[in-house]
Amino acid sequence: MARGEKVVRALYQQHGGALLAYAMRLTGGRRAWAENVVTQTLVRAAQARDLGKGVQTRLWLFRTVQDVVGQDTDSVVPAERRRQLAVADALFALPPRHRDVLVASGAGAAAPKAAFAALHAFKDELAARGVTKSGLDDLLAERQQ
Repeated sequence: MARGEKVVRALYQQHGGALLAYAMRLTGGRRAWAENVVTQTLVRAAQARDLGKGVQTRLWLFRTVQDVVGQDTDSVVPAERRRQLAVADALFALPPRHRDVLVASGAGAAAPKAAFAALHAFKDELAARGVTKSGLDDLLAERQQ
């Protein structure tokens, strides 16, 4: 058995169920698409040179699932869903210290300086994904309806 095949089998055994569940959420429950996303993710993992060298494997896999779905979404997923994916991806890309501040429950959970830094980092991540203030306003309006 080739090294790549061993890597794919091991990763699928350890992470396959979680990757499929995540891909199903990102693809709106389209199982065939989600399975294809997982397959593409595992193929990329087998080809990755940096996987396992200081890179958290599960984090890498989930980000790759997002990348694969993102490549397919322009033609398949409506614009509002793409914005939701971009916001989730931006939040996921933040360092844990910023992400924890943003998702902490309770208004006084974070010092104002930490909250400002986290929001600034989140804004930068959103901008890198093409999400503008108007796009966020649209998402918030959809959530309130």
